[in-house]
Amino acid sequence: MADGYALKFDVDCQQEGVYISPVKVDICTGLQMPFFPMRPIKGRRLDRPVNIKDLWHDAIEQGRWVMQPKLGGDRACLACVDGKVYVQNRHGGCYRMKVGNAKDFLQLPNRTCFDGEVFKSNFYPFELLACNGRSLMKTVVHERVRLAKDLVGFLGHPWMFDTPTQSWLLRRTANRPAYEGVVLKQTGSFYILLGSDTQSSSKWMKRLWV
Repeated sequence: MADGYALKFDVDCQQEGVYISPVKVDICTGLQMPFFPMRPIKGRRLDRPVNIKDLWHDAIEQGRWVMQPKLGGDRACLACVDGKVYVQNRHGGCYRMKVGNAKDFLQLPNRTCFDGEVFKSNFYPFELLACNGRSLMKTVVHERVRLAKDLVGFLGHPWMFDTPTQSWLLRRTANRPAYEGVVLKQTGSFYILLGSDTQSSSKWMKRLWV
């Protein structure tokens, strides 16, 4: 398959198979899959307790960041359009691996799109970018996260991105391999698509254990 195309999962009602074909997909005004999703810049490692205490003060006590655990999977975006599920990677191309829970997302409104991670062959959203053909990219980050969590709950899927507690953060590498660190998203920020897969988003920062 050529680069620059999303991957369409056409799941039959008997769950007998998943069929793939390259397509371009219009989700809503201003959002067409494939796209280049936001990517965090890399911050200092969380390799000492003092770094975690400083992070907690900055993100939670001062409220400067929305903080989510960084799941150790494959970055991916998923969209449901006209009865089909489409998945792309962070490079703006096909996500070529099987996504076991892809069909479940067809229970949601048409033209819904998430950013998230594929972990152990299932997709786990961390933000909602569009729903029912309405873009949420100019909705502030904490609302995009909240709405994603609501839809995940509707599906009965586990929500993997609750705000970490300080005690969880202090466990650091004991949270591996499932979680590699945290991603910080500037409070009040919008979702701004990138121009290429080599760019990063100044409003997002990842901080890893190692």
